Amino acid sequence: MNLFTILRQHVATQPNAIASRSSRRVVTYRKFWSRIERATARLKSEWHVKAGDTVVYWGQGHQDALMFYIAVARCGAKLLPLEHAPLHLESLAILKNIPAVLLLHDDETIFEVPPAAPVIANLSSLIATRCHHTPSVIEDFTQPSLISLLVLENGGLRVEEQSLQQLMESSTARLQSNAAQEFRIAEALFDADIFAPQVLPVLVNGGTIIFR
Repeated sequence: MNLFTILRQHVATQPNAIASRSSRRVVTYRKFWSRIERATARLKSEWHVKAGDTVVYWGQGHQDALMFYIAVARCGAKLLPLEHAPLHLESLAILKNIPAVLLLHDDETIFEVPPAAPVIANLSSLIATRCHHTPSVIEDFTQPSLISLLVLENGGLRVEEQSLQQLMESSTARLQSNAAQEFRIAEALFDADIFAPQVLPVLVNGGTIIFR
């Protein structure tokens, strides 16, 4: 099952249905996919993100982070979400072991010491201006696209990479049941018990993800 194709089908069949909403904005499926395409173009053409690269999301449960991940997956790159304080505290070691080409953060984030990434920008800048490039995109949902991290008690890290295909397969049981038509993000978006089992089924079914 290909999320890219499913989202395009939603654009064709229910363009004005609400993909996500928050106190900031309401985003229809038409606008959601348009922003994914704009983000893909900026990632590839302006920030030169290539297949296999790692990019970082530093924040917690922002509405635009969902679009960011899907755009990253379309580029064949991997998203490393740093959404929890322990990961922020260990970021120096994390980014030394997992070098990133780009870090996007929630707009209200203030760094005492900037993370070790060559490019650091606000998440909102991903879609703030239109990219005038139209790069070719080879959508391969079998490529690793999400990096999960767990800080162990001994200070070590457990790293797991998953592709969009694996994430979709892990949510199969939920997809085959009567999945909810909406889901509310309380804090983190990319936690293992949130993203695949809760968020993806709602998107596949054309429902709404609700953010703070």
